[in-house]
Amino acid sequence: MGEQLYRKTGESTPDKLIADVSIPVTAKGIRVAKGEGVLKRGTLLGIAADGTHKRTDTEEGAGTGDGDSAAIGADCILTDDVDATDREVVTTGYVTGRFNSAAVIVPEGKTVSAHEATLRKLGIFLRSVQEY
Repeated sequence: MGEQLYRKTGESTPDKLIADVSIPVTAKGIRVAKGEGVLKRGTLLGIAADGTHKRTDTEEGAGTGDGDSAAIGADCILTDDVDATDREVVTTGYVTGRFNSAAVIVPEGKTVSAHEATLRKLGIFLRSVQEY
């Protein structure tokens, strides 16, 4: 009898987040704050005062106790879908690479281009990718 040398073991669907690999894509371990909800791969995250990661452009107290708040700036791009609704989640975030600007997720009413200069300093480069 013949041996089965081929079988389908899985499936992959490109999500167009990574634009190309001319700049090495690297990631680091991060903690997504409890209460951030369900976040999709490609969400732009920043570091909060307590060291956890939260969605960019969200407001948090500056820790002065006087009610001042500061917007969270960009730090990394979430590598995988996570659910941080009821608990803090340990995961990873991309810290270098070239990414499709249209695939990076920011809060409604905000733009990823507002973070482009900061991201470039961090080693994250954005580009427009033409759809085919």
